[in-house]
Amino acid sequence: MVLEGGSIHVDGEGTCLTTEECLLNKNRNPHLTKNQIEDELKAYLGVKKVIWLPRGLYGDDDTNGHIDNMCCFVRPGVVLLSWTDDKTDPQYERSEEAYSLLSSVTDAKGRKIEVIKLHVPDPLYMTEKEAAGVFQ
Repeated sequence: MVLEGGSIHVDGEGTCLTTEECLLNKNRNPHLTKNQIEDELKAYLGVKKVIWLPRGLYGDDDTNGHIDNMCCFVRPGVVLLSWTDDKTDPQYERSEEAYSLLSSVTDAKGRKIEVIKLHVPDPLYMTEKEAAGVFQ
């Protein structure tokens, strides 16, 4: 099974977060079903519950939707979620989808997930002159 560290996030009390966009991507685990991947996560990580978000952060072409770019546990039962209020932003639909799902589920201990929205900063645009000396 192909699994990078940023593709999962655990709360330390039996709950794992991941995205379908990443772990079910044809470039990672085409030979495994969602249920098989979930069984492997439970066996190897010792988690009792896997919460699957459909997608990660918009434009995350490098990692195909790693969960750590979209959200993370700040403590058991509490998730920090990348958010935008701008309905024209392509991220809005993804954040709203994740918020709805996370707000409707419980963790491995049966606690309702509390979701804290963290606003994603707007893109920063600069001219070639302003960017002179900025290295990647």
